Amino acid sequence: MPEFEPLREGDPTHVGSYRLVGRLGPDVFVGEHPEAEPGTAGEPVVVKLLHPHVDRERFLKLIEPIQDVSAFCSAQMLGSGTMDGRPYVVSEYIDGPTLEAVTAEGTRLRGAALHRLAVGTVTALVAIHQARTVHGDVRPGNVVLGPDGPRVINVGVARAMAATAETTTRRVEVPAFTAPERLAGAEPAPPADVFSWAATVVSAATGASPFDGGSMASTVNRIANAEPDLPDLGDLQSLIVTCLAKDPARRPTSSDVLLRLVGETRFLTGRLLPPAAPPPYVPPPVAQEPPGPPVRRGRGVLIAVAAFAAGALLAGTGVYTLGPERILAAGPSATRPSPTGSTASGSVITAAPQVTPSTTTAPMASVAPKADGEVELADIGATLHENAADPVRLAAYLQAKRPFKTFARDRTGRFREIGLAEEPRVSPDGTWAALNPWLKFQNSDMDSVRFHNITTGETFSVLTVRKPEETWFPTWSRDGRRLLMSVMDKKRERITGYAVVDVAARKATVVLTQYEDAASLPFTFAPDGSIARGFSSSKRRGIDTYDMSGKVIHSRHWVGTPRDVDWYSPSGKQFITLCPNGDDVCVWDTVSGDRKATIEGIDDGARLLGWFSDDHVLIEEPAKKKGRAEIKVVDFLGKTQRVIADVAMDLSRRQFAAKAP
Repeated sequence: MPEFEPLREGDPTHVGSYRLVGRLGPDVFVGEHPEAEPGTAGEPVVVKLLHPHVDRERFLKLIEPIQDVSAFCSAQMLGSGTMDGRPYVVSEYIDGPTLEAVTAEGTRLRGAALHRLAVGTVTALVAIHQARTVHGDVRPGNVVLGPDGPRVINVGVARAMAATAETTTRRVEVPAFTAPERLAGAEPAPPADVFSWAATVVSAATGASPFDGGSMASTVNRIANAEPDLPDLGDLQSLIVTCLAKDPARRPTSSDVLLRLVGETRFLTGRLLPPAAPPPYVPPPVAQEPPGPPVRRGRGVLIAVAAFAAGALLAGTGVYTLGPERILAAGPSATRPSPTGSTASGSVITAAPQVTPSTTTAPMASVAPKADGEVELADIGATLHENAADPVRLAAYLQAKRPFKTFARDRTGRFREIGLAEEPRVSPDGTWAALNPWLKFQNSDMDSVRFHNITTGETFSVLTVRKPEETWFPTWSRDGRRLLMSVMDKKRERITGYAVVDVAARKATVVLTQYEDAASLPFTFAPDGSIARGFSSSKRRGIDTYDMSGKVIHSRHWVGTPRDVDWYSPSGKQFITLCPNGDDVCVWDTVSGDRKATIEGIDDGARLLGWFSDDHVLIEEPAKKKGRAEIKVVDFLGKTQRVIADVAMDLSRRQFAAKAP
């Protein structure tokens, strides 16, 4: 049993079923677990009696969800109740001093010790926020330096007390660590927790709040109007500055903070976090082909081709969203409709148009501009051959090797880091980068996608599906308002549905579709905003179009196999597939389904990547130099117009980058 002050005269000896054995402060006691036998040392707990003016019923209702918060890096709440009309809460006892007490004695944390404190405490915030609640009172006095690392205590108690007080007067106990919006009367929210967390981390290094003014009035004025007083925090400096932004919309989420800290900690500790390299799971979009005759494919890399992404990388903000809405399509989930006719649910299966036996070709309508400059990306072993008139340019990429950083192009044309171990996908107007995490379920059983505004630095996350389902293959609608992701059944390597994220509403709708198919056949947006996916059966390969209930409403079973998510041309008038014979590339009319061209003469081992313009496609082929590949612009006659990139062959296609429409 840890040491504490003995009970004083007038202190209660029991609260609920807990026997009190000591005191930690006014109305805060150490008790023994009710299962302990009298005269034995039971498991210690903390029992906190609250003021009588707190609305008991409302308080207990608000405090109940906090008991579901993960105990990782926070003191777990064990129960609550009332005694003689006073509410109380019971939580896990953490044996150790508070951060406030340690810094008051003159101890200052630096380097790896400060990083460990930052990681441990923000991990607790991630668990709290993912339980859809807030702490409401993050400060040095609520951080205990336990034997197994820092723990955050008193989760949600201050918020529940403030929300249920019978008086309208609200007293801020420790203004030096309080977010400015809270001082203005705003309710506790996750961004305020992030602000208080950052101020608490600074106090661990200096012994004081970065806004300490020596008096209550001066401190409040500094929080509202002055910049923080910060020491040299090394790699933490920019992150702490961002978290201490006056505007809560400019602060990152706790999950984003943790991700950045993990990336920085790896360099301090000398080991990679997570320890495996490459990461333990990489999505399998192109490693597996659908059943049937083999389709030629090579190893290699996908260059992210997208409209030029203007803007500068600035600070971020945190927004929390509700869980996704879920729709289940009616009808069978395993059988596919017959090649012609209609399904029982009313889906239209279009008859194939007449195709002549001879190969169809189409002349090139324009000449691809020649490269007039080069961009070296040494971190991924790539050289870009660019022209200012190019219809598409590299907008973002992800390192396939440690440290697995994600980069996006800003207004100046420079690539700047925007994430860690996240697959990027830039919106058509270059404003947003959708970032899909490689490592799933690190702090929650919900998958999510993060959005980063390349111009302003604003960032927010949206929940998608619950474990064991995962979301992969992000692709944007042409108006940039929605993001589509394929729902993957990881165990069976099957795509079973899709998630549509409304970016403005910051909410995902998950649809389980009428049919499922191989992991190499993800969903994409058709030009009209509907949702399409390739399918593969024992006899045919084609394209299905789905409605938002998950039902097939149109099928083209004669067109062959689409690749990845970028088969529709920039104008939307055409789409490309690997031809039904599996040897050539076919160009099809989007409206009629007629074949417009057959691109022959592509070398064995080449890979179809997508479109460069309405007259040219992108092909990746092995280069003459061993271990290298070239990304080529090819016309409809199969002639190479230009090489737009030289890349290292040892990079996986999905590891390197993601492509925007």
